[in-house]
Amino acid sequence: MNTIQAAGGVPPGLWQPLTVAEAWELKRNLGGAAVFTAGGTLLRTQWEAGTVPLPAQLISLEAVAELQGIRISGGQILAGSQVRLEACRSQKVSGLLAAASRTIGAPSIRRLATLGGNVASGIGDALPALLVKDAVLHWYGDAGYESVGLAEWLDARAGGAAEGRLLTGVELQADEAVGEKPDAGEQAVGFYRKIMRREAFVPSLAAAALTAVIREDGTLRAVRVAAGGGSSAARRLRGTELELEGRGVDATLVRKLQTGVQEEWPAFADAFASAEYRRLAAANVLAAGLWELRRPEAEAGRKNVEGGRGTADEAG
Repeated sequence: MNTIQAAGGVPPGLWQPLTVAEAWELKRNLGGAAVFTAGGTLLRTQWEAGTVPLPAQLISLEAVAELQGIRISGGQILAGSQVRLEACRSQKVSGLLAAASRTIGAPSIRRLATLGGNVASGIGDALPALLVKDAVLHWYGDAGYESVGLAEWLDARAGGAAEGRLLTGVELQADEAVGEKPDAGEQAVGFYRKIMRREAFVPSLAAAALTAVIREDGTLRAVRVAAGGGSSAARRLRGTELELEGRGVDATLVRKLQTGVQEEWPAFADAFASAEYRRLAAANVLAAGLWELRRPEAEAGRKNVEGGRGTADEAG
């Protein structure tokens, strides 16, 4: 493997702090000359493509114990920012996170890439699954430890806000706490879907997720919908959620979902797909997942979380 070199042909310096505070102090002292890294899968791709300059200094977070591991307490999951995507795929407490992680890259990439890197990129394919699980991001910076909702952070990022903190962890609901806890006779459901041009080694065209509670009468409540994927910013689709809230799943509702997604998600166009096509792909995979909730086996209590991946031909 060729060594990536910074400007002037010199490889970047490498720092390996042992604590969050030490990592942040290094970043403060080195300033813009340094970036945080762990798996480095996305950063290396960007450096090799020339879309992001290689910094003079790298601050590796791999030895910071606080940023490792997945902990569960009171129906909440706290995943350290340096947890590998392979660990997210194999954990059993969040089916949506597992489903999303399973579709990201090849196994060799998932063994290196981290959840924090996927989130901090602002365009990671795990983001729609995390958004519908009301994920909260934990940070460390000059003000110490801080927390902010993922949806709020993405909105600020889309508005041009620059991030000046270190991501330490991602907190989300476990499966038993999908949306709101179901009452007797209700069922919590959710799914994650992703569309790609081919099975692996390419950016996604669209990724989307939905969670809800189905009442005994078949109507929906606590609906959460999110879309993202590719180079497009992920977003909670709150207007679409309102259209679905309190309604039964029928052809009219599915059309409302399709229309809402296409109107509300600001997808990004690139050389592979137009923004309109990405919106259509996201709308169709969400509509297909929602329509499947009408199946008799769903009403009989089938598995409450699904995940899948498909090719562009399946986008409709």
